[in-house]
Amino acid sequence: MSFRLNPFKVMRAVGIVAVVTYGIVLTTGYKKSKQTTTESITKDMKVRNKDFYNSKDYKNNLTLPNQVVENNNETVAQELEQAKSAQTIDLQKNPTANNQQTQPQNNPKAAIDTKKQEEQAKLKAQKLEQKRQNLAEQRRQEEAKIEARQAEIRKQQQEAAARKEQAAAQARAEAARQHAREEAARKAKEDAARKAREDAKKRQAKGGTKKYIQVASVGTEGAAREIAKKLGGNFYYKRTSVNGRTVYVVMSNMTDNPNTLKAMENQAKKVRGSYMIRSVGK
Repeated sequence: MSFRLNPFKVMRAVGIVAVVTYGIVLTTGYKKSKQTTTESITKDMKVRNKDFYNSKDYKNNLTLPNQVVENNNETVAQELEQAKSAQTIDLQKNPTANNQQTQPQNNPKAAIDTKKQEEQAKLKAQKLEQKRQNLAEQRRQEEAKIEARQAEIRKQQQEAAARKEQAAAQARAEAARQHAREEAARKAKEDAARKAREDAKKRQAKGGTKKYIQVASVGTEGAAREIAKKLGGNFYYKRTSVNGRTVYVVMSNMTDNPNTLKAMENQAKKVRGSYMIRSVGK
């Protein structure tokens, strides 16, 4: 028995192995990078012990040169002076403020710093005011957009309601027209039936007489058939007995229409010269 490899199974197995290998590589790389990063952070970090007061660094800081200490003190004093000069002073509440404001004039550097701080404070206030105005304008624009959107929605709703009402009106008008057509058809039918009844009554009042044409009376059926064939579809023959003798009478259909009777007379004249018009009924 021969053994054949399924290429799809082989490809699936290779794909699974590749995915597993890729995952292992990613996990290993992540662990290594995490360990390296942690070690680098640990090397750069300086942890202060609880007994740092007894350390050499702290003692060295306490024994800094006098010039460095003086420079630091001067810097702190300047910062405090600038902070005091930047504060707003009310002359009515604090009469001594005028004397305090005249002090920076004796120190040009302090006056320049005070002026810069005032300009920065003014610029900052202007930026805050501009930002507030921008926010207010943005809020107004958003409210205008919302109002415009609501107006558009209301307009669409009104248009939809108008279209719906128009469609309903058209439907009612179409129903009314359909009812009118049905009513007209019913009336026309009733009028036709009434007219037919009236015509029937008129015909009955006139006597209701029907007439037919008798063309010939022969002794053989063949002769009667030949004559009826020449006269056309409105004529036929029938067998009867006269004085004990069998005869065949050729006659037309009975009708009360004068035009039809006249047409049958003309047909009888073409075939035979003599014919008789007979009537039946009252």
